Amino acid sequence: MSNARNDWREYSGLVNLTQKQWRKLLSVIQHLNDSLDDCDVRERAGRDLLDLLSADYFASFIWDERGGVFARPVYLNMSPENLKLYDQYYQFHDPITFRMQPYRRAVSVNEVMAQQDLINTEFFNDFLARDGLYYGINIYVYDNGNRNIGDFRVWRSRKRANFDRRELEILDMIAPHFRNAMRNILFAKHRIPALEVDEIRKSLCDSYSLTRRELDVAAAVLEGLPDKKISETLHISMPTLRSHVQHVFGKLDVNSRTEFCSKVFLGNPSA
Repeated sequence: MSNARNDWREYSGLVNLTQKQWRKLLSVIQHLNDSLDDCDVRERAGRDLLDLLSADYFASFIWDERGGVFARPVYLNMSPENLKLYDQYYQFHDPITFRMQPYRRAVSVNEVMAQQDLINTEFFNDFLARDGLYYGINIYVYDNGNRNIGDFRVWRSRKRANFDRRELEILDMIAPHFRNAMRNILFAKHRIPALEVDEIRKSLCDSYSLTRRELDVAAAVLEGLPDKKISETLHISMPTLRSHVQHVFGKLDVNSRTEFCSKVFLGNPSA
């Protein structure tokens, strides 16, 4: 994680966190720089976010502009049956999400609706309360064209206190890394089909002296495949895969999948 120390210096004066919390925050940022699979990156970040924010529930969606729905859900500690209800009905009868999106920053549910008003809604009683969601904060990130490319929705149970400004500031610190991760993931998935795979392989071989197996791994990473899928496709173990990935990164002088993808497509590592 090349920028972890700089992140710590930049943010250390803004939020009073313990050493353990700083480590967890940097772990979230690491996850957001380590994968080109949108579900994988959101799930890994979500697990650390629950610990970092002392929260109980996590959900994340990507807005499907064509279908006009929130899609590709990732969730932790919520029932699949309940998420199906959200997919089929409650996202269309959601009194808070579309009010929270315009803020373009971390926002508490209670900034757009008083807690008692929320409790009186169908959305709360027949959806949120089924899994025990009570207090919530969300963050939505956008690409350069103002398209919603991902969100983090974090909730606490009634047994805990409500979120405060400190937790919102933590989400705001994470937001730029989340935005960059989703941009790079979408960039890779939409750009790779338009390129000649053989041309990419030849360029990598000529410019960086990648071995044949390293080229196979590099091509799979550029396609946005998660590690497990690459391992299965190439018939190699996970430790062997990680070793190849590190060799590829070393030869291209990059530190993460997002930097690697950006350097191949753009000619320089992503900021």
